[in-house]
Amino acid sequence: MRSGLLLMMMAITFLVASEHAQAVDSTRDLVNECQSLERGKRGTGHRIRIPKTKTALLCWGYMKGMQDLSVWTDQNGHRIMGSCPPAKTTLLQLIHSFVKYAGSHRRQLRGSNTAAAVMTAFQEAFPCNGAVTPPDDDDGIPYSPT
Repeated sequence: MRSGLLLMMMAITFLVASEHAQAVDSTRDLVNECQSLERGKRGTGHRIRIPKTKTALLCWGYMKGMQDLSVWTDQNGHRIMGSCPPAKTTLLQLIHSFVKYAGSHRRQLRGSNTAAAVMTAFQEAFPCNGAVTPPDDDDGIPYSPT
């Protein structure tokens, strides 16, 4: 049952990411778009400005979707993407982790699925190391693992 649910959630993750990928033709395109964003950003911390270009906005939007997916957990509190960025990780830090990964794994990115490449970059940059995140079911009852 657990593996079936996990597979279903992974399929949903790839489908959602594929919806965002309509404007991103390849992993290499996303890398180029994110590099453009990194070069053109201004400011630091939570007060940054990104360029108002199509390439920068495509990177920002795609990676925002992946950031949202990165916190999804299964019923046991395990992150379904297999990465565990800390709660205060910024979108810009996630983008940087992807660009850095892409720079050191050029061969593996050729012809790869863009969502899978981003997931792998996040897994490398933010490993879970057995961490379990309590499910957020908003029922007001504190989480207590069994």
